[in-house]
Amino acid sequence: MRLFHFSVIMLFLFLLAGIAHVWVNFQRTQMGYALIQSKREILQIEEHNRKLKLEIAYLKSPEHLEGKAIKEFGLKHPTVEQVVFLP
Repeated sequence: MRLFHFSVIMLFLFLLAGIAHVWVNFQRTQMGYALIQSKREILQIEEHNRKLKLEIAYLKSPEHLEGKAIKEFGLKHPTVEQVVFLP
């Protein structure tokens, strides 16, 4: 009878260890998928950031600002008479 109890306890512990092993591997796989997804998101965000930096550089460029001033605000280059030099 004592051997039977020992066998049942050992079987239970073996099953528990097997379930724990499967659970750990499942969690590891899920973490791997999450890591891959996070790396993809980082690459997308970095690409978006790169495009935004290019857009900022374009919007700050003198050529763009001059064109915008002429088209949207009706500004034009000053004539010689309009320029005042300060000492």
